[in-house]
Amino acid sequence: KAKATKGEGVRILTQTVTSPTLKAQIDEFLAAYPNAKWHQFEPLARDNAYEAAMASFGQPVNTVYDFSKAKVVVSLDADFLNDLRAGVRYSRDFANARSLNGGKKTMNRLYCFESTVTITGAFADHRWPTKPSELSAIGSAILSGLTGGTAISTKFGKEIAAIVKDLKANRGECLVIAGDHQSAAVHSIVHQINQALGSVGTTVRYTA
Repeated sequence: KAKATKGEGVRILTQTVTSPTLKAQIDEFLAAYPNAKWHQFEPLARDNAYEAAMASFGQPVNTVYDFSKAKVVVSLDADFLNDLRAGVRYSRDFANARSLNGGKKTMNRLYCFESTVTITGAFADHRWPTKPSELSAIGSAILSGLTGGTAISTKFGKEIAAIVKDLKANRGECLVIAGDHQSAAVHSIVHQINQALGSVGTTVRYTA
């Protein structure tokens, strides 16, 4: 019956799918039944991150970070060490990059702006308590400092200037990450920052 109507009335309901294999299988099904529909739903969704991805790339993407290659990390209210999706991997990579074993003489640095106390903030070299409403301006100020755009005024002017200097000195070996709960605007700014830093393809990559 579904073949006769090309899948009319057929619905697939899943949680967010980040498996390339499963996505390919669903895409194959939808190609065979073009009138069928695929819905993804989660009670605690990453809608803001996906909205920013749509604006930046024209499609929802999953951002994956490689903390093993990052000498400098800037967190905009992102508790990535306690991330349920990749926390174990992120924690291990971050810890390895922080270790001085094997003759290493330098370790990574973590700058953290956050609105509540987190595990990630506890490990930060520099941590600043921040109102959620301030994070967009902080991200914009970092982006402006990197690209030479219009200066953005925040109460963290001196701190951001130091962060920008550190990021510039480690282009391609640094990353900026925003918490899932941050607005689409903040996520869009972070995409632009990582692009300006040359981090895409090294410490940052995107998957379907």
